[in-house]
Amino acid sequence: MTADSFEKAKKGMRDTAKGVEDTVKGVEDTVKGVNETAGGVNETAEGVIEGVKDTAERVIKGVKDTVKGAKEGVEETAEGVKDTAEEVVDADTHTGSDDERKNREYSESGSKEPMNPEDIAEHEPTAVKRDQGTDIADEGQTGTDSPEAREKFKKSGMTDTK
Repeated sequence: MTADSFEKAKKGMRDTAKGVEDTVKGVEDTVKGVNETAGGVNETAEGVIEGVKDTAERVIKGVKDTVKGAKEGVEETAEGVKDTAEEVVDADTHTGSDDERKNREYSESGSKEPMNPEDIAEHEPTAVKRDQGTDIADEGQTGTDSPEAREKFKKSGMTDTK
């Protein structure tokens, strides 16, 4: 080995040592960066965990409030139904209190009370009114079997009863 080649080998070794030194420095920097990143990931995970806990607590509170509100609504509705049910007076679904029934006038629609005379006069009769001028038989006759009576009967528009 010559002095020149020895110098070249020595220089190569120094360059290699310098390269290894730079590589070690780079690895140390990378380790430091990885550690910083791990710390950031850890902080982020803790923040996410706290956020999830907070959200879960708010959801639970919201559900409890909703259930409480629904329960109160059902209770109010049940009270209203109970009050309405208490107003039913009889099987025909007439509603009102006992005081209202006592004070109810006879003419009030839906009551079971008989009609008073004024109401009876107001209503139309249900029977058919017949014209009294159909004179089938002449005065003094008691039967309607005569041919003249049958003819009058026929002309008056009445049907034969036989």
